[in-house]
Amino acid sequence: MLTEGVWAEVQLGDEHLRLFSEHNAQGVQASVYNVKAKNWIAPSEEVDDIEHGMERAAQHAKAYLQHTVNAELPPLEWKKARTR
Repeated sequence: MLTEGVWAEVQLGDEHLRLFSEHNAQGVQASVYNVKAKNWIAPSEEVDDIEHGMERAAQHAKAYLQHTVNAELPPLEWKKARTR
């Protein structure tokens, strides 16, 4: 169950990523999902807080984009996740 979180979306060329930083039943976690390939680039990783999760997710996405399409991570617009 999600208690707090944010997410951001990156669409760059053929790449479509979703970045997450969430506080859920397992704790605070960061992750990056490849929407087009339907797989996790960075599965849930424990982080200290939401801000740290945002940084970690951005680092994973940046490394992925540099490696796959030799592109920089564009500025991210973080949005509040729906919580219950």
